[in-house]
Amino acid sequence: MSEAEGKFLDALYQGVSDSSQLSLALQLIQNMFGCRGGSLVMVDGRDPTASFVVTSGVLNEQVQRYIDQYADIDPVPARFLALPVGRAMTTHRLFTPEERVSHRVYTEFFLPIGLVETLGGPLYSSDGNFAMIALLRGDDRPVFDDRETAYLEQLMPHITRALQLRRSFFRMDSRNVGLQATLDRLQAGLMLLAADGEVLFVNAAMQALTQQSDGFVLGRMGKPLVTNTEARRRFDALLISVGAGGSGGVVSVPRAKGRDYAVLVAPSPKSAVQSDWERGGTRGAIVVVHDPDSGSANTSEILEQGLGLSKGAARLVAALAADHDLKTFAESEGVTIHTARFHLRSALSRTGAKTQAEVVRIAVRLLRDFALADPHPAQPMP
Repeated sequence: MSEAEGKFLDALYQGVSDSSQLSLALQLIQNMFGCRGGSLVMVDGRDPTASFVVTSGVLNEQVQRYIDQYADIDPVPARFLALPVGRAMTTHRLFTPEERVSHRVYTEFFLPIGLVETLGGPLYSSDGNFAMIALLRGDDRPVFDDRETAYLEQLMPHITRALQLRRSFFRMDSRNVGLQATLDRLQAGLMLLAADGEVLFVNAAMQALTQQSDGFVLGRMGKPLVTNTEARRRFDALLISVGAGGSGGVVSVPRAKGRDYAVLVAPSPKSAVQSDWERGGTRGAIVVVHDPDSGSANTSEILEQGLGLSKGAARLVAALAADHDLKTFAESEGVTIHTARFHLRSALSRTGAKTQAEVVRIAVRLLRDFALADPHPAQPMP
């Protein structure tokens, strides 16, 4: 393996997760073949957002013009994709001289930017997914020969594998981004710890809690730490227990302002990709922090739409679900106790509940399921 090929393969496989390295790989293989431009195309029929076109050399500044004016009429990609997967061919062999000079894509686009011949072929093609590579030379070097065609065919399996890995990585990354966005919308603080205590993930609510420095603070490596000594001892004991295979538990974390946080420590799920001996080791932990004083800014709207309540009844039920009573609700809203009772009767009628406790349970279940509704830190009811 030459030094140039080694650098190309290194950049290619780093390109699985790094787009800049994939661009570098294309530039390196372009240089290896003494070309002036290169193109790497991947189309994902199931997920168009995973499709991409990478170009190098003189094509970098011309790719948009090509897409806008010539992509739909260029016969070269179809000819390449008609070849067996992994087979490389040159446009000098796929097209006659008469075909080349008579086609406007060749005369209007490629020739004016100094490109006269393409070496390329399909990397894979199945179920609406395909990829191809193309290397384009200028007239400053000889025509592509059989040795170069064979060499590209030797490299094509590496390129194919890298793109397949990239497609899988893209899908996993998309799922992870979606899951992270979902967890960031939770009102509960959430932290995921590895077996060695490393912080793998902290959601937005947990970050907001630590920024208040009341109950939790950020320690080294960004790990949230319990400030109360006794609560920290119980919290750390639960983490140790979970790491040793225990089921975890709940600890109360005091704070200076507001009611204590309720903190759940539970074992993280085992990974399906780990071997049996790896899964038999120390477990990681999931930490969930509930703030009893928090309330969604749009709680009443959720209850109004979800339970079919009037605005007044929805605000009352939201207050009751936040541990207020009819009297405090009436005072905070500036209404009479009779009005509060009217809203309660309305809520009972609309939900079919028989008692105040039952309508609160219905509301709490709905709000729990709609915990993602408010991505912003909640404020307690005054």
